[in-house]
Amino acid sequence: MLILDTGMDTTLWQQAYAINASSEAILKIHHLLQAQEELIYKQKIDAEKISNLEIEVARLKEQLKLSNHHLFGKKSEKNLGEEQGKQITVSSHVRKIGRKVNGRNIDTSNLRRFKIYHELSQEQLKCTCCHHTLERIGQDVAEQLEVIPMQLYVAEHIRYKYSCKVCRTIIMASKPMSPIPKAMAGSSLLAEVIANKYQYHLPLYRQSKILSSYNANIPDNTLGNWVMQSGEGLKPIYQAMWQAIISVKYIQADETHMKILHPEKKGYLWGYYTTLLGKGFVVFEIAATRSGSVARDRLSAFKGLLQTDGYAGYTKLKNSADIVGLSCLSHFRRKFDEILKSSKNHQGVAAEFIARVKPVYALESRMRDLKVNFHTRKRMRIKYALPILKQLRKWLKQQKIPPNSKLADAVGYFLERYHYFIAYTHHGMAEIDTNLLENQNRHIACGRKNCMFVGSKDSGEISALWYSIVATALLNGLNPRIYIQFLLTKVHALRKGEISAMALLPHTIDRQLLQNFADEQVTVAKQVLNSS
Repeated sequence: MLILDTGMDTTLWQQAYAINASSEAILKIHHLLQAQEELIYKQKIDAEKISNLEIEVARLKEQLKLSNHHLFGKKSEKNLGEEQGKQITVSSHVRKIGRKVNGRNIDTSNLRRFKIYHELSQEQLKCTCCHHTLERIGQDVAEQLEVIPMQLYVAEHIRYKYSCKVCRTIIMASKPMSPIPKAMAGSSLLAEVIANKYQYHLPLYRQSKILSSYNANIPDNTLGNWVMQSGEGLKPIYQAMWQAIISVKYIQADETHMKILHPEKKGYLWGYYTTLLGKGFVVFEIAATRSGSVARDRLSAFKGLLQTDGYAGYTKLKNSADIVGLSCLSHFRRKFDEILKSSKNHQGVAAEFIARVKPVYALESRMRDLKVNFHTRKRMRIKYALPILKQLRKWLKQQKIPPNSKLADAVGYFLERYHYFIAYTHHGMAEIDTNLLENQNRHIACGRKNCMFVGSKDSGEISALWYSIVATALLNGLNPRIYIQFLLTKVHALRKGEISAMALLPHTIDRQLLQNFADEQVTVAKQVLNSS
C-alpha cells in the first residue's frame, strides 16, 4: 500500500476531507433548494394564469349564454321556470291555458253599424206544408266585420263671384285655407300619411305604392315634403309641449339611437316623459350626440325629480341644485335577471336577489291597483319598501362575488347608485322605474326598423315632433289621425295667434270639440260615398 506523506497527520487529513465533502453536499442541497423555490414560484405563476384563464372562460361562457338568450330566448323578465299562465295536467302532458281570442270576443261596441235586412221572397212566405202565408215571429241578428277600402277623391272648392254693376266691386265666397299653401294635399290625406308613418311605421315609399293602387301616383319625395311642411306649421304645438313638460315636478328621461343620413352619423332621439300631465305626456328631440349636455340644455329650467337609467351623462344634471336624481330599479333588476337566465345555477346570488326584490314590486302593483294617492304611496314605500332595499344593500356587501364577472358588475352598479335607487321611496309622485318611457322608446325602435334613418337633422326634428304628438295622443286616448287632422285645420289660426297652442295639447283639448270634428268628417265621407 502506497502512503503519500503530505506532512499532515492522518486524523487531520480525514477531518479535512470530511469537511470538504460536507461542504459540497451543503452546496448541492443549496442548489436543490434554490431549484425547488424556482419551481414553486413557476407553479404559483402558472396557477395564477390558470385561475385568470378560468375566470375569463367563465366570463366568456356567461356572455355567450346571455347572447344566445338575447337572440333565441324569451324577452320576459320573469324568473326561469315561473309559469305565466294557468296549467291543467292532462293524462300525458301539461297544457297552458291562456285567453282564447276569436271573432265572438272582439269588442265592436265603438264601431259604427250599418243594418242590412234580409227578407223572404213572396214565394218563400208561403208555407210548404199548407200553403198559408207565414207570419213574422222574430228576428236573428248576426254581426260581421267589414271594411270600406280607402278612397281618394278630389274636393273641388267652387267659389261663386259677385260684382256690383255700379262700382264694379267684386267679392267671392271664402274657402277653408289649405294646411300647406299651394299644395294639393288636404288635411285628411296629410293626417293619413303622417299617422301611417309615425303610428304604424309605414315608410313613405310603401305608402306611395299603396296610393298608386288607388289611382293616385304621388312620389315618396312629395309625401316627404308634405310631412315636413305639415310639421313646420305645427311647431307652435311642439313648443307648447316643451313648455308644458318643463313646468311639471317629475320627469323621466332616456335616449335611443336614431341614424342621421346627412351627414351620416349615429344620432339619438332623447325622450322626456311625465305622469303628471293628463294620462301621460312625452316629448322627443333629435340630437347628433349622446353627450349629457343635450339633456342639460333641454332641462336647464327644470326644477324637480329627474329619473333616468345609470348612464353617466345624466349624473351632472341629477346632482344640480334644483334637481333630485332618481334611478330606475328595473335596470338593476334586469342585470340580475340576465345573469340568472345565462347561468345553470338558479340558487345563487342572482336568484336570491330577484326573490328579495319581488316584494318591492308587489307593493307597487298593489298600490297601482288600489289607485292610492301620492301621500299614501310615499308612506307605504318608506314603511315597507325602504327597509327591504336597505337590507338588500347590506346583504350584497356580504357576498363573495367573483371579480371581473357580470355578477360583480351588477352588484357594483347597485352599490354605486344606491342613494339614487332608494330616492323614489321618499317621493309619492315618482315611479319605481322608467318603464313607462321605455315603452315609448320601443315604439320608436319599431319605426326605426322600418324606416332605418332620418334624412337630416331638420327632418329628424320634424320626426321628433310627430312622434311626440302621436305618442301623447295615444297616451291620452285620442285617435292620432283625427287629432292630427284637426290640428292641421288650425295651422293658420296658430300662426296668426288666434288660438292658443296650449289649448290644443292632447291633455287640454276640448274633447267635445274634437268629437264634433270627427262626426263632421264621417258626414263628409258619407256624402262622398253617396255621390260616387
